[in-house]
Amino acid sequence: MLNEVPGTACDTAVSNDGVESGAIIEEVMAAIVCTSICMIQTIVLLILTLLAGCGQVLRVSEYSRIRMGTRARIVLYAQTEAVAIEASDAAFARIEAIEAVLSDWRSESETVSLRQAAPRVWHAVSDDLDQAIQIGHAVWESTGGAFDFACGEMTASWRRSSGLGEPPVARTEMLVDAGPPGARIRVRPGALWFEPPVPWLDFGGIGKGLAADAALETLRAYGVSSALVDIGGDLAIGAPPPSHTGWAIHRSNGLPTLYLSECGVATSGSSEQHTGGRSHILDPRSGQWMPLHADITIVAPTAAEADALASAACVLGADSLRSAFGGREGIVVLPGALSKPAPACQGDSSEQ
Repeated sequence: MLNEVPGTACDTAVSNDGVESGAIIEEVMAAIVCTSICMIQTIVLLILTLLAGCGQVLRVSEYSRIRMGTRARIVLYAQTEAVAIEASDAAFARIEAIEAVLSDWRSESETVSLRQAAPRVWHAVSDDLDQAIQIGHAVWESTGGAFDFACGEMTASWRRSSGLGEPPVARTEMLVDAGPPGARIRVRPGALWFEPPVPWLDFGGIGKGLAADAALETLRAYGVSSALVDIGGDLAIGAPPPSHTGWAIHRSNGLPTLYLSECGVATSGSSEQHTGGRSHILDPRSGQWMPLHADITIVAPTAAEADALASAACVLGADSLRSAFGGREGIVVLPGALSKPAPACQGDSSEQ
């Protein structure tokens, strides 16, 4: 017969629990080790992935074609030549689509077809034309009519005079008879209304900027974010080139270089387009062609806005436009014209 010693049973129980606790600890430690190994493997894979990405050098390419009556140029950075070609082809096609809608030269364009539109009814318009109308109308309102995309009959007369080498004829009689063209238009999303007589639309002061914006968006859809689209000097600028803070944009007459990204830039003036001592810029409020004037450059959130505001600046004057828009975010009014991005930001290029 065994005598029960007080505390023995308790001591035995503690001993058994210790064995079980040890096993549990070993299992926990094993789980921790397994988890740590998995985490380490995940981190290593992530690092390898990042290193692989960093190892892919973006290649610079440049392509140019004639679009919208001028040279359209695209400079972009892509991982492969195949991506660059595919993206640039799509961007040029997008420019062509915009031109097909906005051209006032092509008899089949949507813009020209509206010359025969019935007055005092709403006319549905395409998305591309609607965007041009909405932006143009907003600038018309904000500049007090200094920019007007509805003065197509007036601008057509300048082309005739320019072709003959003659001074352009003032169109003041049109304003006396019918009032400012822009005042005869009403807009709403996707539709346009004309008061008689129906004015002719002319998107020459906004179309290239709009097309450049659309081309840049197309490039982004192909995964190309570092790009610049230049249509006759109207620039739509994307993300900076690799290892640069921005695209280097040189200015005329030794003015400081601009380093820009994610914006639009346009220049307007009479230095390149004039006839008979008059600029190609019309004051839509008076019907008078502007005298020769200095170039003005606008930086704005989009190329379309910069394009329209540059035309308005030639009518209002740089100081007046600066006073009106200088406080608005993303809009800068500068003297002088622009050239192309600095070669150092482009590297080797190919032209098509």
